[in-house]
Amino acid sequence: MKRGLWLLVLALPLAAHGWADLKIGLMPACNSIPLVVAEKSGQFVAEGVRVELVPFSSQLNRETALQTGSIDGTVSDMINAIQSWSRGVGARVTSVTEGNFSLLTSPQSSLRTVADWAAGKGPRVPTGLLENSIVFYETERMLQAGGGDTGRVELVPILQLPARLEMLLAGKIEAACLPEPLATLAAARGAHRIADTDSMGTTPGVLIFSKTALAGKQREIAAFYRAYDKAVIETGAHPEAYRAAIVAGCEFPPAVSGILKIPRFRPSFTPSATQVQDVALWMKEKGLVDRVPAYDDVVQRGYASSDAGAQ
Repeated sequence: MKRGLWLLVLALPLAAHGWADLKIGLMPACNSIPLVVAEKSGQFVAEGVRVELVPFSSQLNRETALQTGSIDGTVSDMINAIQSWSRGVGARVTSVTEGNFSLLTSPQSSLRTVADWAAGKGPRVPTGLLENSIVFYETERMLQAGGGDTGRVELVPILQLPARLEMLLAGKIEAACLPEPLATLAAARGAHRIADTDSMGTTPGVLIFSKTALAGKQREIAAFYRAYDKAVIETGAHPEAYRAAIVAGCEFPPAVSGILKIPRFRPSFTPSATQVQDVALWMKEKGLVDRVPAYDDVVQRGYASSDAGAQ
């Protein structure tokens, strides 16, 4: 079959059903990979939904786009989902996204382990983070797990992930929390990885859809998840076939290409009630919310292929 005719056949479900498009936000992190593979391998079109992937390098810009309706859903995190609930915005988590964050110190730093951080009696450690964000939450949890003093964190707000990476490597900040694969790139260039979320058995990312999309684009979101799960299988079977597309689509620095370890992802699943509650309790301690939400206030079940919240 000629290529033009094949593309026409793939597009027929879109025209026949008259479905709407979905715009989905991405971040330069590994949990965006299945979405890029779903687009590159044609899984979205095969499931009858047109998906436009919109890259962001700042979570502030990403969440603003979701709230203003510029995008329907996005790779995000539990803190933003709970804030959406507390503000009455109505965006909800539909699944977990699997990724990893690492706490790193600069090549010039004498802090090489969490034990060094715990033993230190010196000044606070200038750390590239965002206040009241998932990277702040994960940094505190990583330090607590290793016996580190969270009181030594001196928050240096840096919105853009590439800027956070470069400031760490230049020694303009002493520590930073970075997602993969930027964390591996930092380590390859001399930074010291002192902790990561993999060792804690948690994954901080989620997929969120807006209230409007959840109310009016249920078929499209269901098709999106069918494509997502097929892309997970495709990524596991042929990871190297998508390396160039992943680096370009996730807007990773070109230097990542040779060191990127493409993870093995699981089919879509919802977060556990324990994960939701732990983040919510941290937010309550920080004064970000007045009360802890019920699980179903934050999570929209029915789209992911397995429901961890029921466990």
